[in-house]
Amino acid sequence: MTFRYLKPTLASVAALTTAAVFGTLVITAPGVRADSSQTDSRIQIGYNIAPVKLKLKGLDLALVGIGSYIVNAQADCNGCHTSPDYGPEYLNSNNPYFVGTKPPGVVNPAAYLGGGTYFATFPGGANIFTRNLTPDITGKPEGGHTLEEFMNIMRTGHDYDNAHPPCPQTGAEGCILGPPVTPLNGNVLQIMPWPTFGQMSDNDLKAIYEYLSAIPCIAHPGPVPLPAGTPPLPNIVYQSCPAPGGN
Repeated sequence: MTFRYLKPTLASVAALTTAAVFGTLVITAPGVRADSSQTDSRIQIGYNIAPVKLKLKGLDLALVGIGSYIVNAQADCNGCHTSPDYGPEYLNSNNPYFVGTKPPGVVNPAAYLGGGTYFATFPGGANIFTRNLTPDITGKPEGGHTLEEFMNIMRTGHDYDNAHPPCPQTGAEGCILGPPVTPLNGNVLQIMPWPTFGQMSDNDLKAIYEYLSAIPCIAHPGPVPLPAGTPPLPNIVYQSCPAPGGN
C-alpha cells in the first residue's frame, strides 16, 4: 500500500521562561525552580523550553512543567501539529536545520500546536491532517476534550471527531477504505503514534493534558497560504478562541 504524500516531521525545541508561585513549587523569573519537595528536573527544563506564554491559573504547575518537557523535548508534538497556514515551524532564519543557525532554533509561536499539517491521502480518499491541540473556547485542549477523553485517545486511538470513518460514511477528512480491501480501521487515529504514546504512565499523560491546557488557543484559517497541492483544511482544525483577557 502506498500513500500519495507523507510529510516528514522536524524536531522542535525552544526556550521561554515564566513566573508563578503555587504551594511548595517555587517558580521565579527568569527561570523556574522546584524546592526539595519537587525534585523532578523535568519541571525546570519544561518551563525553560516552552515556546509560548503559558496561562497557569488553576493548573498544577508541576504537571505543566513535566508536560512541557514531554511535548517539547521528547515527543516532538509540534513537529507534526504545527499550523502551516500560520507560517513555518521555525521562525525564518532561526531554523536549526539551516546553515549557521545555532540549535535548538526558535519555534514559531503563531503556529504552535494549532494543527492543519497534511500527511497523506489514504485508500478511500481520506486526507489526513493533524488536529488542533490548543484549547478551544471551553478552555479544554485538543478540540475541547476532557482529561478522560484525552486519556482514551492516547490509550486506544479512538477518534471522537469521526473525521475519517470507514467508507462509505464520510467525515471531515473523507473516508478510509477498510476490510476486505485493506486492514485499515477508520475508527481510530491513523499516523498519530498513539500505540507508543499510550504506554506512558497515567501521570505523564495527565502532565501532557495539563500543559496543553496552558498554551494559547489557535483558530484558523491563517494568513499564510498552504503549500501547493495541499487539500483545504478540514473543519476539525477550526475553533473559536476565548475573548482577549478571558481564561
